[in-house]
Amino acid sequence: MSRHHRLLAAYPSLMQSRQPLVMATIIETIGSTYQKAGARLLIGQNGELIGLLGGGCFERDLIEHAKILFETGGTKTLFYDMRAPEDALWGLGLGCNGAARIFLQTLVADDGFGALGLLVQAAEAEQTATLATVVESDHPDFPTGFSRLQPFAGGLSAWPLTHPLLPQRAGLENQQIAGHSVAVFYEPVRTPTHLLVLGAGDDAIPLLAGAKALGWRVTVADQRPAYLEGGRFAGADCVCMLQAANLAERLQLHRFSACVVMSHNIEHDRCYLAALAESEIPYVGLLGPARRRQRLLDSLPERLAAKLQTRLFGPVGLDIGAETPEEIALAIVAAIQAVLKGRRGGLLARPDDVGCVRPCNA
Repeated sequence: MSRHHRLLAAYPSLMQSRQPLVMATIIETIGSTYQKAGARLLIGQNGELIGLLGGGCFERDLIEHAKILFETGGTKTLFYDMRAPEDALWGLGLGCNGAARIFLQTLVADDGFGALGLLVQAAEAEQTATLATVVESDHPDFPTGFSRLQPFAGGLSAWPLTHPLLPQRAGLENQQIAGHSVAVFYEPVRTPTHLLVLGAGDDAIPLLAGAKALGWRVTVADQRPAYLEGGRFAGADCVCMLQAANLAERLQLHRFSACVVMSHNIEHDRCYLAALAESEIPYVGLLGPARRRQRLLDSLPERLAAKLQTRLFGPVGLDIGAETPEEIALAIVAAIQAVLKGRRGGLLARPDDVGCVRPCNA
């Protein structure tokens, strides 16, 4: 859900203005493209854009198509093929060696902006779900543009377009319903990445900024009241004063995707790690050198240390030569992103590599 954070953040003001929108959604890609299926962009009547699909490549063309939809309503599907040399001749000249199919749909405030409102609903519920949108249909009960959130919507028995499992990736699926052809775009809607920062020193401020830039939710906790005052962490979703020994009692640790322990106090860090060992948080980062990590593990009961061994990252962050607090924060956020996405965080390519490795986010 973090990929839609710009759209979700804009939702309250959009509901207030109640102006119609056109939402562009990538529903299929072939080859190398800037964004993959599931990426979304909102287009306002004045041409204002919220979100990003092609790095500016075909947004101008989408605005022109949106102008027509503002007059006619309904939906439209576009196909951009950037694999052929003719691409440069018809105005885009992208050269990404890929293709993208984009679904445009008109949204109005009277129904909560349709699929956008459903995404907001899922984010607020903090549960995983699947957003199903009909992108092509000759079925009278399931017109093109119809969206449904599963499993939140009641009466699933009346909704035959059910995906058997939460899909790992967004994608199209063609279905036959009572002799009618229906193409449905399924998107897994997962809870936003939620980072827990344990320690409210000055170096936690750029970490908060870096995480929020990615649309993550951030909770900052410390047992020193002075560190949490004065609006130092005004951008956090939650600021909590607690004793390190009461961590598990005060916070629902299962809600967090990652945690960084950075209190700069070894006894506080030991208490934090003891509580985190009993949690299922997949990424636990520990500020400080490797010998400090080992010292803390040795101070814990063997059972707790064993539970942390495979998910405690210390020193925390990627090796990018970070020195300043801002650089360290960048290294930490990048490391968390890599681990949660199942990547190692290495370079995509070097200057002496033959060809381009994963161009345009292939």
